Amino acid sequence: MGVSESDFEGITRKHATSKLSEFDDLQSVETFGFRGEALSSLCHLANVVVHTCSENAAVGTRLEFNAAGDIVARRPLARSRGTTVIISNLFYSLPVRRRHLTDATQLAKEFAKAVNLLTAYCLATVHVQINCHRMGKSGEKINVVSNGSSSSLRDNIAAVFGQAQVSALTELIPVDSIPTEILDEFNAKPSVDVESITLEGYISKPPGNQLTESLASPLSSRTVKHRQPSTGRSSGDRQFVFVNGRPCDLARVTRLATDLWRRCSRESYSTSSSGIRMPVQSACSHFPVLVLLFHMPTSTVDVNLTPDKRTLLLQHERYVLALTKAVICKTLSQYANTDAASMLRSKTNLDQSMIVPSSEISATAEADQVPSMSLKRPSLMSSAGVTPKRPTLSSNSNIDLEGDTDNGSTTPIRSFESVRRSLSHSRETEQTLPSGEYTLVDLTGGCDEVTKVDDEDSASADAQGPYRESVPIDFSMNRLRSRWSTISNQISFTAGADPDSQSATEDFSLGQFRADEIDAAESELTTYFSKTNFNELKVVGQFNLGFIIAQHDRDLFIIDQHASDEKYRFEQLCENYRFVSQPLVVPQPLELSVAQEQLLLNNLDVFAKSGFTFHVNEDAPCGQQVQLTATPMLENKVFGRSDIEEMLFVLSESCSRKCRPSRLRDILASRSCRSAVMVGTALDQSKMYRILRNMGTMDHPWMLHSV
Repeated sequence: MGVSESDFEGITRKHATSKLSEFDDLQSVETFGFRGEALSSLCHLANVVVHTCSENAAVGTRLEFNAAGDIVARRPLARSRGTTVIISNLFYSLPVRRRHLTDATQLAKEFAKAVNLLTAYCLATVHVQINCHRMGKSGEKINVVSNGSSSSLRDNIAAVFGQAQVSALTELIPVDSIPTEILDEFNAKPSVDVESITLEGYISKPPGNQLTESLASPLSSRTVKHRQPSTGRSSGDRQFVFVNGRPCDLARVTRLATDLWRRCSRESYSTSSSGIRMPVQSACSHFPVLVLLFHMPTSTVDVNLTPDKRTLLLQHERYVLALTKAVICKTLSQYANTDAASMLRSKTNLDQSMIVPSSEISATAEADQVPSMSLKRPSLMSSAGVTPKRPTLSSNSNIDLEGDTDNGSTTPIRSFESVRRSLSHSRETEQTLPSGEYTLVDLTGGCDEVTKVDDEDSASADAQGPYRESVPIDFSMNRLRSRWSTISNQISFTAGADPDSQSATEDFSLGQFRADEIDAAESELTTYFSKTNFNELKVVGQFNLGFIIAQHDRDLFIIDQHASDEKYRFEQLCENYRFVSQPLVVPQPLELSVAQEQLLLNNLDVFAKSGFTFHVNEDAPCGQQVQLTATPMLENKVFGRSDIEEMLFVLSESCSRKCRPSRLRDILASRSCRSAVMVGTALDQSKMYRILRNMGTMDHPWMLHSV
């Protein structure tokens, strides 16, 4: 314990405390640091002071270091055995970085990130006490997060999130062997290398089948049975994965665990008997609380991929996924109304992100920061139907598109490949006829009756697109040659009269484009349209009582009248609607982490806009200072803690202050839909212009309505 005096000079020297003596040691290091650069790097960014006292020292020592890591001050200090490192004035040598950090809005966000990082280590670290404090207004220390030097993972969870959270979790049950069907699903093969990989931790309990009874209404004697509410959360803010004690981001693991837990929740709800009042459907879209600890040989894990070391490369990733599914299936199968066999057979697409509530989508910039939108013209080639198509030119086709020039030479076409690639990029691929059963009919003889072949594939294929109709035209090859000869003579005459343009005329040939024509052709495929252009649109008319036809310069736009009006009304409701708050007879204490509580206190106006009011007791301990005193009430729906947690998650992920709970957004979206102009409504010029002008005032006129 403590640093001996002979090692004072090497504390902050680069690589002096490295745990590596040779390259092969990198695979055997089991601790977090190994390069010996932490204190050396901190000396360049902040003021570093070390208090230490070794076992053989009679008194402690206070050491001050400069930016180069040299000791600049040294004096005796009375202290117990051990070492304390004090970092102050962070980023003093980087003024721009420090100004960014000390900004009021950014400081709260960075503080929340630091607390979340420490929270993860508090959960996974046992027999080591981690405390995080902040200074109060009067200079007192306020505890932010701590694990209390717990001796087990369960005690750590209770110390960080409270005993109520622990009671909503169930411990993972290990498996002796992974079922063969799970190994085959992930294409994982058991071997000696993977036998030492283990998984332990906790996951949220699925909804239980214990039923409670309550009165249907205060004035009724009829009782209604309720199933226990979901123990999940509206966001994935409490999903932690550790590999050998290191917090990391394993998206495929958390996605698999979330999907299995949701399947179990849906099965539990679906097996309810009649007369039981069920939770809302969104409960099956919640996220479970996850604390997963993987233990595996360090040689099979590569942590040196990103600077934060949260992205890992697992040598046996497939086996880790199979182990995760086997353990979670066994754990959740102990609860009633859960079909273990169906969970084992279920498969999850781990390459797709989980569907999250719409409010979790981070909002973009304000209206004046929305960039212009590039609109691609649709391809003229229809992707539907089975109309015969012309042969498609491939890149390796040898086609002579050159012609004779005055000097008898030819110039290669420079622009054909560029224009072809640009067109083929936006053009959909060719479609082939679907396979099906067809009957050969002899058409040489007469036909007495027509028999309809009842084939769904062929019928649907024939009905997919319009038929091409042949139209006779008056065409003469001689007239074409004569016209071409006249154009060539005119060009030759112009070139002779203007010597400066003769060099450009020599490059003219049949089937050839010049550079200026290439740019014009490519620019014709793209139109840049900004929000200010909505005020310049001219109404042409209404099509099919559902679309507004508008013109801007040479471009024609088709606008969905219902979607446009609905999106405008939706944004107006989200911006201006004031909810009626329902005061609570007894204020409800909120069980929040210190980072969440601080985030809530910094955004009280955002919550007040959604109808939430709080009482703040500054004398209470951190995490228990806020009480809910009123909640919004709309359409007989009462909102509460889960909606507050969802808003906190959105605020932590984005800087947008236009935040609403997803359930409130759904109600506002429904109202805007019912009040918007419907399809089938005839509109006059003034109403159509009003819809177009309103689109210019929207924050996101390009997005789908009600998003």
